Amino acid sequence: MADEGYLYLAGFLDEAAVLAAREEILYKFAIVGEIDSVNHPMMDAVLADETYVHEVNAIAFTESLRAGIAYTNVVLAPKLIEFFSGFLGGPARAFDFRWPRFMRTGEFTGIHCDGPYITRGTRNVWSTWIPLGDVPMINGPIMILERSHRLETLRDTYGRRDADRENLGWLSEDPIGLQRSLGGRWLSADFKVGDVLLFGPDLVHSSLDNNSPVRHARLSSDTRYQLASDPPDERYNGADTSNPHGGPRRVFLPGKAAGNNEDFQDEWKLVDKDGRLRRTPAFGRD
Repeated sequence: MADEGYLYLAGFLDEAAVLAAREEILYKFAIVGEIDSVNHPMMDAVLADETYVHEVNAIAFTESLRAGIAYTNVVLAPKLIEFFSGFLGGPARAFDFRWPRFMRTGEFTGIHCDGPYITRGTRNVWSTWIPLGDVPMINGPIMILERSHRLETLRDTYGRRDADRENLGWLSEDPIGLQRSLGGRWLSADFKVGDVLLFGPDLVHSSLDNNSPVRHARLSSDTRYQLASDPPDERYNGADTSNPHGGPRRVFLPGKAAGNNEDFQDEWKLVDKDGRLRRTPAFGRD
């Protein structure tokens, strides 16, 4: 971790448990019409031509994704908690808020470090990226910029900023230009069920575009872990984590959006008084 900025634990999690979480989440996306479970096996996550996600209470829908029993069994797997307890040198805990990601074709996650988003409690906080199903590179898995966690200039400037207080957007929209200026290689892999990628708050990362030629959605999870004795980031821990960035009511539902995520719009969508998504031409296929 110190040398490379990440640990890639291939086959670390129980495959059956991860697939159960995938099935649980995809079942819910099938209900709102995001995937076509009539003409294709649901577990293939083939995108449907029409979606009804705008017609449901998105607050309740996204909460059901995060709170699902099978999904919880993955992100709170005893093996994972025990690993972090050993890695951190004391009892570990996960953030109360979790980030399941459903990425449609043509979508991606912008270039950033986690520090500006999750370190208001402690900087000794660690991210996991868990593919909920096989994620070959054509489906847009995570990619990391090699040894970027060692760049003191970046760590002491961008890495110490606060995304909420400063309306911070993505670090860059040009992966090739950023690589040329910072050095290192962009690294990724064909991820398999059971794999886990761990990294700290200063590692530059993003995702490849989901370029599936057969319109497979990408399903993955981000969760954060820290020492239980360290102060928690109040945005993502406690009795109510449903709207951690404050302001107008929003829900975590990644998808296309206009702009550079300065107001979290790539990942957090505005909802109306009934909890329904406000329609925007840039979101998803709507």
